[in-house]
Amino acid sequence: MRRRHHFPLWLFYVFIAGFVYRFLWIKPTGKLHSLPHKGNVLTHTFPLSEISPGPDDKALQALIEWPEPPGPTSFELSTSPSTTNYSLLQPQATYHVGEHVAILIIARDHQGHPKTYGGDYFQVKLHSPSLKAGVTGSVTDHRNGSYTASFLLVWPGETQISITLVHSSEAIAILKEKRDTRPDKVYFYGYFAQNGISEKSECNVELPGRNVCAYHDPGTGESWFCVRPQRLPCSSYLDHSLGESRQILTSAEGSFLARSVTEKVIPSILQPFTVLPQKSSIDDRGVCTPGLRNPEPSGFYYQDVWQSRVCRNRLFPAPSNVTACLTGKVIYMFGDSTTQQWWQYLVQFLPSLQKIDLHIHSQGPPLLAIDIEHRFILRWRAHQRPLTMTRIPIQELQYIAHELNRIGGHEGLVVVINCLAHFVTFPVSVYVRRIRGIRDAVVRLLERSPQTKVFIKSGNTGYMYIHGSDWLSLQLDMVMRAIFSGLPVTLLDTWEMTSCHYLPRNLHPEKIIVKNELDLMLSFICPQ
Repeated sequence: MRRRHHFPLWLFYVFIAGFVYRFLWIKPTGKLHSLPHKGNVLTHTFPLSEISPGPDDKALQALIEWPEPPGPTSFELSTSPSTTNYSLLQPQATYHVGEHVAILIIARDHQGHPKTYGGDYFQVKLHSPSLKAGVTGSVTDHRNGSYTASFLLVWPGETQISITLVHSSEAIAILKEKRDTRPDKVYFYGYFAQNGISEKSECNVELPGRNVCAYHDPGTGESWFCVRPQRLPCSSYLDHSLGESRQILTSAEGSFLARSVTEKVIPSILQPFTVLPQKSSIDDRGVCTPGLRNPEPSGFYYQDVWQSRVCRNRLFPAPSNVTACLTGKVIYMFGDSTTQQWWQYLVQFLPSLQKIDLHIHSQGPPLLAIDIEHRFILRWRAHQRPLTMTRIPIQELQYIAHELNRIGGHEGLVVVINCLAHFVTFPVSVYVRRIRGIRDAVVRLLERSPQTKVFIKSGNTGYMYIHGSDWLSLQLDMVMRAIFSGLPVTLLDTWEMTSCHYLPRNLHPEKIIVKNELDLMLSFICPQ
């Protein structure tokens, strides 16, 4: 059994200060300088005045615009996964790696009639169970009840098509309406205590028209609200936890979002087919450097290994490969439980990486691990509310933007940011405000420390909890990518990595997927 290390807090901070400066040889940066890139990416500098502020609200709304049904309809007239069908467009006698395959999808209602409008959400992939291979495809909505799915053939051997109806357009209209008008459908608890008196009340990002305690953060402009306790002042707010969910759907609305019609694979008569090797193959991928665009698809699985199409990603199969890459690094991870999975995986995978018990909270942030032998630190911290987790002191929850502002510039600094899943039930404007604040803090960090490697982890598919949905996650994922576009950061496309694997989609994926995600990140930290 691994030994857990226990430190008094004051001694811990003294130890960390000495460790960082003595063993990691961290030196403060001087003037701003350019960040060199290898491969096909231009050198960047980071004067704040020359960096675009990113897309405005109008552009973001246009980006996530989604076709809506022409009006209310009955469940029988909504899109049915059992009657919807698809077929090959322009079938060929043989297929080769590098070619495309196109599929025509015809959406039909529960009576078998073709739909006349679009807006359904399909997830599509090619996969091969025997080869442990998978790749996502792209879907074009023709807005007349028909869709085209396009796939790039990326491996030789057997492959087959899988098309899943995640939601009908009618279900999405309900999701969108509830997202925008009922932010109270998921709520949280605030715990107040003073002079031996304790109270608990409902808290949320919005509590309009009620007797509330308002908590404003001047640095970010963010606000948080709790129902005012009956006997205690607002200043006695001490702890935060997940709360409960409200049943906000009518029985008629619930039928459109029932499990019987959600995330269902469309039956097909198409047989698996064989893909022949590429006639001439040249690997023109460059090394993994910040600022590279994610093509479509951004990669694929083959023999359970992610093959990036962004750059020449590497494998880190043994603990020694990982520690060689992380030697001398200080890694900050900010986000939710999906990045906490990364921290936990590395602590379990690397024998020399020791978890430090901070005596703060058994399940909550922050988490810290140190590898004295290889001189690196691994730190994880949850983002600020809204946050669904067990009871924790509010002082332990910090805005990512504030945390980034506290980081100085030094060699070997790595920052990983993930912030999405806990925002899917709220209006998009709530998420936009949070991500813009994080983006501005990233710009400031890169200005004072341009050698810092910043990773933005995309959302995961598989959000199947109450009031959650991959469509809601997709909307935020598109917003996040747009807001961070144009910056010399690395976007890790875990959306695709969690959507085309042979294992069932899960917001918290299995270890084989987590390993591939970390190997991709390490490929950018240590590209050669």
